[in-house]
Amino acid sequence: MRSTRVPNPNPSRRPLAPALVRRLFSLSGVFPLGAFLLLHLAVNARALRGEAAFDRAVGAIQGLPAVALLEWLLVLGPLLTHASIGLWLVATGQPLAERSAYPRPLRLGMRATGVAALAFLAMHLSELRFRATGARLGGDELATVLTEDLSSLWHGVPWRGAAYLAGSACVTFHLAAGLWAFGVTTRVGKSARARRWTGWAAAAFGAAIWVLLANVVVFRATGASLFGGGRTEETEGSGAACPVRE
Repeated sequence: MRSTRVPNPNPSRRPLAPALVRRLFSLSGVFPLGAFLLLHLAVNARALRGEAAFDRAVGAIQGLPAVALLEWLLVLGPLLTHASIGLWLVATGQPLAERSAYPRPLRLGMRATGVAALAFLAMHLSELRFRATGARLGGDELATVLTEDLSSLWHGVPWRGAAYLAGSACVTFHLAAGLWAFGVTTRVGKSARARRWTGWAAAAFGAAIWVLLANVVVFRATGASLFGGGRTEETEGSGAACPVRE
């Protein structure tokens, strides 16, 4: 009995990823990563107002009911799913869709920054979130670890701080490009004008997020912020900016 299998009209074209994989990859990417970045930025930027403000922000997050379950359901679980599918796509070379929304340079950038962002998040979470098994570091402990790590020098160079700047840049680029692709694949984003304005908006959003994150990294590494490091909550209301010890 002869096979009725229809030959591939283009044998050089690689098969697409399954529809379920494409849907999981899309849903588990942009929004969980955006939530992760914005939440980290909101909490860590409080350190510019003083360590007491940072400690209260950390305590407020850790005091949420079922915070660990929410963290895994809304952020860590989706990000792990997105990273696993992304690594599989890179390893197998399978395209996610027949026609990618990204131009070729941006598509290559997305894959490169995706791998770099995964390595950075693995380093960051292992150092802070999963540093102590079965327990979370408090605000004071997190502040101490961050300051020690980011201000550490090797041969006079703050390599850990530089890694955080580069890693956060990869994460924000990946997020901004993902937001752009999400926008241009909607009904209202398919025109050339919409694609152009969506690109500028995503680039501005990503640049703003990275500058704010870099400000926090520099503050932890040097003790001085690039901007926004005025009077802290510890000194507000005090007549002297800094007490003088005899």
